[in-house]
Amino acid sequence: MSSASKPKRKKPDPSAAKLTPEATQHLKDWMLSPEHLDHPYPTEEDKTELMGLTGLSRKQITCWFSNNRKRFWKPKMDELGREANLMGNTLSDHTVDYLKSWMLSPEHIQNPYPTPQEKLQIMADTGIDKKQLICWFSNNRKRIWKVKIQELKELYGVSADANLSDEHWEMYARTSSNVAPTPFAAIPPPPVHDEFPAAHMPPPDLHDADPTLPVPPPDLHDMDGAIVDYAAIAAAEVVESMMREHEDGKKRQKTDDTVESYAV
Repeated sequence: MSSASKPKRKKPDPSAAKLTPEATQHLKDWMLSPEHLDHPYPTEEDKTELMGLTGLSRKQITCWFSNNRKRFWKPKMDELGREANLMGNTLSDHTVDYLKSWMLSPEHIQNPYPTPQEKLQIMADTGIDKKQLICWFSNNRKRIWKVKIQELKELYGVSADANLSDEHWEMYARTSSNVAPTPFAAIPPPPVHDEFPAAHMPPPDLHDADPTLPVPPPDLHDMDGAIVDYAAIAAAEVVESMMREHEDGKKRQKTDDTVESYAV
């Protein structure tokens, strides 16, 4: 065989940085972090950040994740799956129903990976911690979600290797009994001033009528230079005054009732 017919070996890119142990550790930490463990696919923005941390090229980072999801990520997920099996019996029926309804609801079944904000809401509603949440979703995407997708493909006559269409998802949304749980641990809204009209900050001319209300200085700053919320101070004092008047009224009424009972 002549030298001309031999395949040419691709020369290594001299500009490519070497994959040092430190760079490998940065990439591994990113992949197995709680924020990325359930979806270890860096975005282009994530790759740019990792390039700055490791000195590697974008292509090197893409190749590393492609090769090492099986090496590092899959064993970790298998471990979490085993932990999920062990802790599955410790979750209440209400919590399991909540998680299952969330995963199979029309809103989330196409992408059963809760966002960071959704994770916070789920943890607030169910009382589970982040590790329990990740374990449950990791384990049950195979046990519950994957089985459900197979059932839907059989129901709609879709081959196993094909994807469900938008029309199929619309049909599922119309017929599914699974509904995304309504958050019941939402942050309470701020108090409505309409319930206490007097809690509004009075205009400046009313300070003359009621000298107890604080009059903010022109610059609205205290001695330390911090902004003082005089409206909040005034509102708190007005509400406190209303509560005192209410309690005094109750005491007077009780006294009047007692006097009337003796009179009778």
